[in-house]
Amino acid sequence: MTIADKSRFPHLTKRRLALSVLVILIIVVATAVPLALYWALQRSDMHLRWDLESRYAQQLLFHTESAAAFLNGDLYSWSNETAGFALSELVYADYELQGIIVFDRAHLDQLNRINYAIESLNSASPTGYGDYIASLNSSQRILLSTQVYSLGYKLANAYNNFVNYTSTSPGIGPSFWYSGPSPPDENLLQSAVSIALTFERQ
Repeated sequence: MTIADKSRFPHLTKRRLALSVLVILIIVVATAVPLALYWALQRSDMHLRWDLESRYAQQLLFHTESAAAFLNGDLYSWSNETAGFALSELVYADYELQGIIVFDRAHLDQLNRINYAIESLNSASPTGYGDYIASLNSSQRILLSTQVYSLGYKLANAYNNFVNYTSTSPGIGPSFWYSGPSPPDENLLQSAVSIALTFERQ
């Protein structure tokens, strides 16, 4: 009497089983590697974008600080010349804001409100460039100076908030595995919008 070996999978030999496992492994790797590479590239691009936004925000702060210094008359006595310097600094600050707008499309509405407020200081009068600022009295200039400085400070901090939680490299941004808060800080950005609305000319 012979006993037949009735395997549950008679058609699968060890060779076929190994080949099946190898094919499944190749499919998994062929799918996982491109997805992992895509994720890594997206993360690197995001961190570089944060770094660029941060640099534009720092330059914007520099120009708003300069404009505020000209407006309040502490460093230089107020004249047509210092009024022109203040306006030039506001124009440069607006250029830096345009750089942030290019990279941060998710906050376009808020950034455009700030942009409009800054530009309104230059074009508030029908007769030309900067008549509004030139017409301000001393207390109005000091108030505007404080608002302009606060605006730059809030925006710089909004786009540099991630630096409080990690190190950052120029041209790269935070470390690859950083997973803390991302810029901008929504509260600071909204606060900057509120400041801009206080000096926006209609």
